[in-house]
Amino acid sequence: MLSAEDRSILEFESRWWHEIGPKDQAIEHRLGLTTAIYYERLIGIVSTPEARRLDPLTVARVRALIEPRDEEAAS
Repeated sequence: MLSAEDRSILEFESRWWHEIGPKDQAIEHRLGLTTAIYYERLIGIVSTPEARRLDPLTVARVRALIEPRDEEAAS
């Protein structure tokens, strides 16, 4: 089950470009997390079935960025 903070992280990731300034500053300002902790948590969040049900597009986008592509894995 996703916590309220987990849902906030997922929501932030789905619309961070609406924030003013660099993403890392927005993470610290809005969520009170360091960038490293944010990404650590985000990677864990997008691996959950609940996150996939809650926001499948954001989860798919993040997973595509963190998972190796078939062509790269074959090399």
